[in-house]
Amino acid sequence: MKQYRINLVAFLLAAGTILPAAAQQTKRFITISGKIKFPPGAEQQEKYPFLIQKQVGDERVTIDTIHLRPDGSYSHKLDATRPQFYILNEFEEDRLTIWANKENLRIDFRGIDTAAMKIKNPPYVYIDGGEENNLVNELNFISYRNYQAMIQNGRLQYLASFAKNKALDSTFNDMYGWLNDDMGERVKLLIRMHQNSPVILMALDFLHPTKDKALIASELDRLIKKYPYLEEAKRKKADIALAEEIARKTGIGATAMNFKQNNVGGKAVQLSDYRGKYVLLDFWASWCGPCRAENPNVLDNYEKYHSKGLEILGVSLDNSKDAWVKAIKDDGLTWEHVSDLKGWKNQVAKEYNIRAVPSNFLIDKEGKIIGVNLRGDELTQKLQEIFGK
Repeated sequence: MKQYRINLVAFLLAAGTILPAAAQQTKRFITISGKIKFPPGAEQQEKYPFLIQKQVGDERVTIDTIHLRPDGSYSHKLDATRPQFYILNEFEEDRLTIWANKENLRIDFRGIDTAAMKIKNPPYVYIDGGEENNLVNELNFISYRNYQAMIQNGRLQYLASFAKNKALDSTFNDMYGWLNDDMGERVKLLIRMHQNSPVILMALDFLHPTKDKALIASELDRLIKKYPYLEEAKRKKADIALAEEIARKTGIGATAMNFKQNNVGGKAVQLSDYRGKYVLLDFWASWCGPCRAENPNVLDNYEKYHSKGLEILGVSLDNSKDAWVKAIKDDGLTWEHVSDLKGWKNQVAKEYNIRAVPSNFLIDKEGKIIGVNLRGDELTQKLQEIFGK
């Protein structure tokens, strides 16, 4: 009997060494804890709770709610039966993607800034716990610094545009391309350095969907094969296939898809209303620095070519009508504007697969797309080809 027990133990130990990583997961739950330095008031906490969410396509699906203690601290258990991503939506003040595996996590948020210490952009949030989340930290810090540089570049371009300094305006416009390329190269290096981490999936979101298409596809296939439990990778592959189908419908030469949305006054406007005219379909938002920096250039072209047949239809990715209307007035945008005030969930933006703003489509009299994402001098040159100088 004793020999039987020894053999049984040896068999179980040996079996444990050949189980896949997901099957060896011993902790069904992990604990996330931390503190909000400046918690929002009770009214905001009730209106915008501290949510645990998962990304499914373009939607964030709520899984659970975190409740703060009186001192602003919190502690919550997360299902880690399989390693997976979660989003912590901190009262709509900040959103942070985390990787839930075996380690408990400590995450402190700043919360609502005090009047004496106002920070206009969300501060960087650090995840304490696990090697995989160190990669999340690296990705977030690169993105955070890139975003700060984009904001500063947008402010400077905005000033150059209003000063009618075309040389500086063009320089700052070119800087956007450099900043995007720099971000992409940094992310690619991290991908090469962390080939054994499933969190590489998160890095793919920072790459260019067209220029880096082959790399994204190969990494997705590798992740799906190596980590069969990684449902997020399978969903991302399906999402990319859908985006490519939309891209075929919105590429140069395609007929622009018709849509209907309400303008500022609540009147329904259709893209088909513009058939027989050249129209610039412009996706933007009041909160978008690069959009506001580009608006003077769009306005200049509109004033120059409107009498020759150019129309503009602005589609706003705003949530606030007041902010939307104020930006239209402040920037002197006299053309038609529509929005369903659903932010990134704007139905037209989803149909046109808008992943960044500003984005635009130049459409000819027959409704065919003849230009995509024309900005700065590129937009002016294209319009000169159509209408002359």
